[in-house]
Amino acid sequence: MTRNPRNHRGAVLVKVALCMPVLLGIAAINLDGGRLMDERRRAQSTADAAALAAAADLYAHYRTNQGTDPLGTARVAAQQVAVANGYPASAVTVNVPPQNGAYAGEAGHVEVQIDTSLDASFGRMFTSSGMQLSTRAVARGQPLKIGIILLRETGAGAFNNSAVAFTLVNKPLIVNSSDSQAFQSTGLVMVSLSRIDVTGGMSNSSTLSLTTRVRTGVRPTLDPLAQLPIPGAASAVVRSGAPLTINSLLPTILLPGVYRGGIRATGLSIVLMLPGVYIMEGGGFRVDGVATVTGLSTMVYNTTSSTYASGPISVTGLGRVIMTAPLSGTYEGINFFQHRGLTQPVSLTGLGLTTVTGTVYAARAPVNLTGTAAVGLDILGGAYVADSMTVTGVGAVTVNLGLSTPRVPDVRVVE
Repeated sequence: MTRNPRNHRGAVLVKVALCMPVLLGIAAINLDGGRLMDERRRAQSTADAAALAAAADLYAHYRTNQGTDPLGTARVAAQQVAVANGYPASAVTVNVPPQNGAYAGEAGHVEVQIDTSLDASFGRMFTSSGMQLSTRAVARGQPLKIGIILLRETGAGAFNNSAVAFTLVNKPLIVNSSDSQAFQSTGLVMVSLSRIDVTGGMSNSSTLSLTTRVRTGVRPTLDPLAQLPIPGAASAVVRSGAPLTINSLLPTILLPGVYRGGIRATGLSIVLMLPGVYIMEGGGFRVDGVATVTGLSTMVYNTTSSTYASGPISVTGLGRVIMTAPLSGTYEGINFFQHRGLTQPVSLTGLGLTTVTGTVYAARAPVNLTGTAAVGLDILGGAYVADSMTVTGVGAVTVNLGLSTPRVPDVRVVE
């Protein structure tokens, strides 16, 4: 039987007519969907950049505004970035602090939301409205909260606490070692009012352990002070051309500058260090006996020289140190800075009167803290960036940075 060609052509037309909406729908999904994805990526990149611009403004004015935006300068910075990328200011919502998400209500953070639409092409056959999209970013803009950052990448006990009581006040404890026993604590009391991050694993058998969050398996943290410049010895005044040992019943006043062979305060010495930067070219910085050293707005840089070998930073025996960090300038918030290549140990012993409130930076050095007094009587450093840390003693060890924060920016997208 012979089919009628006209009937065949009619059947094809019917099938094409039936399939046409599906074909157009697929075309709309491919074309408009692809355009929508491109626009979402563009809007998200703009939201991230706008949030970072606002966060940079928050950091720049942090000393005055403490992470708030009373004059609206952070808001304006975010809107300017969005407008420069083709979005009208009316499409941009800036909240300082954020109103939603994990950082809602937290100072030092900014939330940027971009609401926009995209005209449909093939999609107009199915709807008369454009395609709506919304992107959001949250950024942080504040000085980095340095608590204890231990940079060593391997080995057990990168943080090892066996002191009767150890307290880290409101700052994170970060251990980079990937060892399964990277964090070890066997002391009676272990208190950290912020988070504990460990790249490897941890063993915490302290009788009383109070922490807000403990996370293992986290990525290592980079050295936040890696770009801190070393002090320029060439332009500094040489105060001592040979190792300086102070052992006197009369008070001794020291001036900032270069001390070749280092400083040792011992015996019954009473030493006052005037504000500034002290450069130890070999020999280290040591306080022992029953000496007392007071440094107001001082920073000690421990290095070596061709004449004198490097020495440790140590407060031992019955020695006592009361030291505050510079309040401004390059070394704001830093009390001790050891040359990044030195492995000389940093050792601080508390006897009830030792107070070091600034950051101790010794990237390749082990730190030894020994508590011999009751809780709260000693502050053995405000914060640490070091290789590793061992905490021992029959007393308490407290690490509390307070207001002596180094000017290291923490400006990044967090959500």
